Amino acid sequence: MAILLNIGLLALGLIMLSQGSEYFVEAASKLARAAGVSELIIGLTLVAIGTSLPEIVSSSLAIAVGSADLAVGNILGSCVANLTLVVGLSAIFAPLASNAVILDRDTKIMIFIILFLGFALFDPFTPAQITAYEGIILLLLFVTYILFLYDSRDECETCYQFEVFVDFLIRLRFLTTLRGLARRPSPHEAVIPEYHNQEVDGKSTSQKHANRPYRDIIIVVLAGIFVILGAQIAVQGAVYISLSWGISEGVIGLSVIALGTSLPEIMVSINSARKGFGRLLIGNVIGSNIVNITLGLGFVVLAVPASIDLLTAGLLVGLSFLIAILFYYIIRRDWRVTRREGVVLILCYIFFQITVFSILQLGF
Repeated sequence: MAILLNIGLLALGLIMLSQGSEYFVEAASKLARAAGVSELIIGLTLVAIGTSLPEIVSSSLAIAVGSADLAVGNILGSCVANLTLVVGLSAIFAPLASNAVILDRDTKIMIFIILFLGFALFDPFTPAQITAYEGIILLLLFVTYILFLYDSRDECETCYQFEVFVDFLIRLRFLTTLRGLARRPSPHEAVIPEYHNQEVDGKSTSQKHANRPYRDIIIVVLAGIFVILGAQIAVQGAVYISLSWGISEGVIGLSVIALGTSLPEIMVSINSARKGFGRLLIGNVIGSNIVNITLGLGFVVLAVPASIDLLTAGLLVGLSFLIAILFYYIIRRDWRVTRREGVVLILCYIFFQITVFSILQLGF
């Protein structure tokens, strides 16, 4: 009876995570627009963080309760699920094309970050541990990536390739972008449809929506609580199942938790592909992976260093790296994903799951 209860708690927690993050992003974006924040900044920060909120919060709580294997398995499992399952299923419904320069650049950035994560876990001074210093570097990579995207918004596409990102990071050029943002004057009035004072049918829309900001603030607070509670319930259920059935936390993290936190992205991506918006889909998936790894792990290890089994670390990072390289090889041939390649990616996801389960759980 207890195991059924915890399976139910795990499912409930995953639902709370996905629904809470959706409402959080929607309400927070409206508040940001009302404060005069540009659509670009909202997209690069709130939406980027919000779509990764389930992975970030669940992994943070997992590390906080000493289940780092679960957290790293969740982050890297979600990364692999995005590259294989999300893109693969979407391509089956409609072949996907994308911008070659941006796709080439962001995929290389993602592979670079996975390599750094491997270095952090196999650092000879602190093996099998992600320390606070390495967490700071991960957060630095997150900030650099976001500001790099912001800085390149008005430039030619070919001007902002992977080599430029590396230069942007090494020469600390993102600090110049930060100073520029800090010096920007705040707008006196935000012309926002929801809150702007206009006359519609003889009535002021400010009167019609006078309580709208307060409603959105309440939604943000409640959604944030919903996400935190959902993560706590999901992690608690996952840890109980792991202990009761003798399943490795890494296996639980990369399979059940990772798949559960990726389900919203799977559904949204399939619908986007069917409606002809597949051009943006692959880029968004890669960007989500970058945010998941840098922010999802970087933030929490500042307070609680993550210690993980060396075998689990090597297997997860190594396979994630190989999947990322294979994904890059598939898309770089013509910068699109066909239905046949979508099937190959789905088979890669199945291979990933079977391999990790066989080694970590069965000892093969």
